[in-house]
Amino acid sequence: MLRTPARFTGVASGSGVKVTVGITSHNEAERIGRCLDSVLAQTLGAEHIEVLVVDDGSKDSTVTVARSYAGKAGWGGFHVIQHRGTGSPSKGRNTVLDAATGEYVFFVDADDYLGPEALEAMLRAARKQAADIVIGRYVGVNRSAPNVLEPRGKQPAQDYHSGWLNSLHVQKLFRTEYLRALPYRFNESLIYASDHPFMIAAFLHTDSVALVDDVDCYFITLEEPDAGHRVHVSRAQIAASQQLRFLHDCFGIMALARGQGGDLAKRAGRMRADYWNRLLKLHVPILILRKDDDAAVVELAEQALAMAEMYGARTSRARLVEDASRVLVSLDSGDAELIRQTAQDVRDAVAG
Repeated sequence: MLRTPARFTGVASGSGVKVTVGITSHNEAERIGRCLDSVLAQTLGAEHIEVLVVDDGSKDSTVTVARSYAGKAGWGGFHVIQHRGTGSPSKGRNTVLDAATGEYVFFVDADDYLGPEALEAMLRAARKQAADIVIGRYVGVNRSAPNVLEPRGKQPAQDYHSGWLNSLHVQKLFRTEYLRALPYRFNESLIYASDHPFMIAAFLHTDSVALVDDVDCYFITLEEPDAGHRVHVSRAQIAASQQLRFLHDCFGIMALARGQGGDLAKRAGRMRADYWNRLLKLHVPILILRKDDDAAVVELAEQALAMAEMYGARTSRARLVEDASRVLVSLDSGDAELIRQTAQDVRDAVAG
């Protein structure tokens, strides 16, 4: 049995707040209204929803727009918190984690939005399955949707399997007490992929994950490049060493779990192998294809190889699949054209 934090004991005793929606924002004045409208439209009922907007030093009217929603419903709670800009949602998410009074927490990015039945459907699944984490169905808007992949064979979908790692975005419903007991918080020094290590920790330390796949829960967006808005791509201009820093946290979390022995160590071992396959088949090719010049591609390849050496991608225990092995071999070539072509071939194969 994996270590699971104690069941909910009453963070919001008597308050009626069932879900805290924690919204992190930065210069989202044009889009945060859409996000808050989607929370306002929830079938769960505003009296059961606490809204925490944590703004990361916006220079536009994001905070003013957010505050205008305070009186639009009989919220269980509504607060807008500002702090200096950090360039990352991590500080805001930690603030939500500390301040939430709801029995459950749902993290939202201000440029995304919820389907109207999202919170009610996910809360129902959480209660029915006594789940620590509920993954609602994502809908991609101008981008792909990071939904959990089906398990191979007859393995129950709620048990850990490699398909969980297709959904490492943090926009999920979490039981608050479970979340606070995790041995990891959002790393505020990470400016890219800070949700990966957090979700690695979350998936490692739970026995109960529920899926809501019959309701459109979370609309995850990417603005069109010509729309005049901020475009989330991959922060492609960041130096490769900075881009891949999150991997130190990811593999460190798994190493600590492996050191504890028992079922937790077994899951961590499986997860490390599964995660390397995901990185090499999906994440690294995406980063490569978003680099503009050959020098940047080679730099990224060198950094990824260093991580592979450090964290065991080349060992037999990594159990790399064919496409992941192809990418790893290409990274070792030092040939930007070959690296880029291999990345494209693998991306096409995964998409097909």
